[in-house]
Amino acid sequence: MHKLAYVLISATLLLTFAAGALSGFRIHHGADIEHQTIRTQRLETEVLEHHLPSVRSAYADIVKNNPVEAARLRPSYLAYLRDPSTSRAFERAIESDIAGQSEAFRNATTAAREAVAFLIVVAALVVLTLLWLFELERRSGRIDRDNAARAEELIRLRDEFVAVVSHELRTPLTSIIGYVELLADEDSGDLNEEQETYLEIVQRSTARLVELVGDLLLVAEAERGPLALDLADLDLVELAAHAVEAARPTADARGIALTFDPGTPGAYAGDSTRISQMLDNLISNAIKFTPQGGRVTVRVDRRGSEAVFEIADTGAGIADADRERLFDPFFRSREANARAVPGTGLGLTITKAIVDAHNGTIEVDAPPGGGTTFRVWLPIRERIATLHR
Repeated sequence: MHKLAYVLISATLLLTFAAGALSGFRIHHGADIEHQTIRTQRLETEVLEHHLPSVRSAYADIVKNNPVEAARLRPSYLAYLRDPSTSRAFERAIESDIAGQSEAFRNATTAAREAVAFLIVVAALVVLTLLWLFELERRSGRIDRDNAARAEELIRLRDEFVAVVSHELRTPLTSIIGYVELLADEDSGDLNEEQETYLEIVQRSTARLVELVGDLLLVAEAERGPLALDLADLDLVELAAHAVEAARPTADARGIALTFDPGTPGAYAGDSTRISQMLDNLISNAIKFTPQGGRVTVRVDRRGSEAVFEIADTGAGIADADRERLFDPFFRSREANARAVPGTGLGLTITKAIVDAHNGTIEVDAPPGGGTTFRVWLPIRERIATLHR
């Protein structure tokens, strides 16, 4: 089974590179046609203005860049030079070429979109195959703490997969984003409403892939040791308020009351990006597992020498059998599987890694009657300074 996964990864990586090269070629071909059309339109403009030196210059530009087109226009061009009164015949020849170029540009743009879509599908297949292989490794129990040699081998394999994700997958994803932005640019041609919808779907899917790759890399970094932090003075109330407002549209769409209870946590030193990510994960989880009409409450305060975040929901709670594995990579609770809640099982793993990096602790309170509260304790500035001396 694992050998099959390795073969699939190799095959999909090769397909990714091939699709990337193909999409790049087709987009470049479309750009060449567009430039060619601009040169031909310039020649048409000069003919209409009956300015022979400019006509010669425009035609010379076509000869230099596209000898085939120049050969098609040469009979009409020479006749025009001999007798400018034949300009109408020359104009018809130019218009015919412009029409053909427009059709070729439309075909090239369509082919480029298809190639980019294929590239995204192949990249998604790579990510799914990696997730599948990680899950196989976890379920098979091949990491045996009593077998040091085997554990070292698995660590080596994990590092190789991380290298594949960070280098081989991020590079084509960056190309995809660039090409999609190019196709969305008005200069690349007009899109109808259906095509714009397709392009928006591609953009959302690409952003999701980038986020998923980032999560995989962050989990791998956490497994190698504490996350690197960029410590700075923070306003925890402001961070929590921003996280709540960012999640409010989702809560409103699901009919969930999202409230914020700010306290006075005081001065704090931490990594604003990581703490914001932690809050986003916990709040989005609470919203996902709260039914319509429920409530999610976010609180931040100071208790003794620690800042405290509380994210409470009125969902169904957490089964006792799931509590011990909540923070395991790729773990999906029974509730999540039963309700088909979207997610990769990495959010809480990343959250705990961020809390650990700040020398904090995270607790889960899920009473039998329902509802869940995640409580994060983070040391205030004085303790952070002591621990990092």
